[in-house]
Amino acid sequence: MNSITKKIILILLCLLIFSCVKRQAVRRTVLEPYTGPVTVETLRKSIVFRNVRTIKSSVDVKIFRDMKPAGDLSGIFVYKSPGHMRLSLFGPFGVTVLDFLLSKDLFQTYIPPKNIIYEWSSSDASFNALLDDRFSYSMEDIGDGFVLYAYIPGNNSELIAEYFFDNTYLLNRSIIFYRHGVEIARLYFDDFNGRNPGHIKLSFITGMSMEISLNQPEFDSDVPNSYFRPVDHANRTVLPLQDILSRFEPHP
Repeated sequence: MNSITKKIILILLCLLIFSCVKRQAVRRTVLEPYTGPVTVETLRKSIVFRNVRTIKSSVDVKIFRDMKPAGDLSGIFVYKSPGHMRLSLFGPFGVTVLDFLLSKDLFQTYIPPKNIIYEWSSSDASFNALLDDRFSYSMEDIGDGFVLYAYIPGNNSELIAEYFFDNTYLLNRSIIFYRHGVEIARLYFDDFNGRNPGHIKLSFITGMSMEISLNQPEFDSDVPNSYFRPVDHANRTVLPLQDILSRFEPHP
């Protein structure tokens, strides 16, 4: 798996991922229509989750295969800028069935029932991996909104992502990810609190999709770095990150 594909997968998993810290009041933000100039940099700054220090929320996750319900999970999502994120998903009786962690240069997916850690350690493991200066960008006015295109620099300028924004508030309504010119997944955002979505839908080309609802998220409260401590390897099977892709393959 090349580094670009890993980055795309990290962002997809991270946009799914969203305790013992002091509780803050829920912040509700009323947006004013955007009236300034629209540029590439303006759109980059409007991408989801770019304007908060921390987010804490319980989440409900619905899983579908070929548009048919395949399961429900609940969980806890915690994000801390820059580059720290953890999502713990629970099955029946509150048992943890999945634990996702992004902390600096480390990405882990831990499955407690199988005692397996899928792991990737790299300087490319970043929540904003596709949003840095190593990529080139362009934009287009499509009438009822704007599109920000992200490319791999080079002779072919391979398209890796399209970010869609409405033309009233410049809210990031959806993202399409590509690999070698072929669409691999879509993200849709709605139920916004200010610029941050409360509901996310993720659709893979395999036919699998997920709907994630953030329940009364708390913004900009204190979250200790220790919350993002990696899962210890002791007495656990550790496998490369790409092996988890098989879990997203469609069932026969």
